[in-house]
Amino acid sequence: MLDVTARDGALVVHAPAKVNLTLRVLRRRADGYHDLESVVAAVGLSDTLTFRPASGLSMSSEGLEVPAGEANLVLKAARALREACGVGAGAEVRLQKRIPLSRGLGGGSSDAAAALAALNVLWACGLGREDLARLGARVGSDVPLFLGSPVGVMRGRGERIEPLSARPQWWVALAWPPYGLPTAEVYAAYDRLEDRRDARHPAATDIVAHLAGPARAAGPFVLNDLEPAARAVRHNGADLGRVFREAGAAACGMTGSGSAWFALADSEADAQAHVTAARAAGCEAVLTTMLAETGSQQETLS
Repeated sequence: MLDVTARDGALVVHAPAKVNLTLRVLRRRADGYHDLESVVAAVGLSDTLTFRPASGLSMSSEGLEVPAGEANLVLKAARALREACGVGAGAEVRLQKRIPLSRGLGGGSSDAAAALAALNVLWACGLGREDLARLGARVGSDVPLFLGSPVGVMRGRGERIEPLSARPQWWVALAWPPYGLPTAEVYAAYDRLEDRRDARHPAATDIVAHLAGPARAAGPFVLNDLEPAARAVRHNGADLGRVFREAGAAACGMTGSGSAWFALADSEADAQAHVTAARAAGCEAVLTTMLAETGSQQETLS
């Protein structure tokens, strides 16, 4: 889903956000991570990264907040690739940040994947997609997702990806409150609420047969095991599920560990109504679409 484009002596990559159409937490692992099964789709909200040759390795950014230090996955990915390839080259990275942090939209992981894809070209490393995905898994759990198909099933702690050929035609309303939710806190809350998990939830992959159909048919399968934990972390948080449902959304859910939510719609007008409702509730919201093909990039519309 990442398209590396040469432009004015630089390489440019659009790094998309993702939504977890489903998310099942299967078990807590001995290493502290959790085994997951999730059907994930890339959407048109994206960051833009520009890479230029340089003697050292540096990054600048504009737009939304970007993590500093070791939390910066772009620089972490660049260092990991440089070490793996045994090169001493550098790069000047410019990041236009549009995907908000700590909302479950995968922006940091997507940016890291974009860095691996672009620097693999810039530094002539010659690594294949599977090699980059293995390297990405060492950088962050979700990074391999963004090096593959726009729609896939994510397993393990996020490093095992099964691509899907389905390309949903839905419009997407994305919304998030002013606050983020730390992933570690949400999973810790989930472990404390273990006896309250809903075993009646369908398997994550039950939605796959409905990806090519109307949003309403997919609605019953849009489920996220982390929703109760997210509510436990932020007791008085925005109830975007209620906001979307009252606006008529037949398929909506939380993505990742929150705090962002999405509503699926079959028409632009319906999706725009969901965006308007979320904004009226005091949240940021954008209207976008699913990514259609590998290498394509749909722009967020509003």
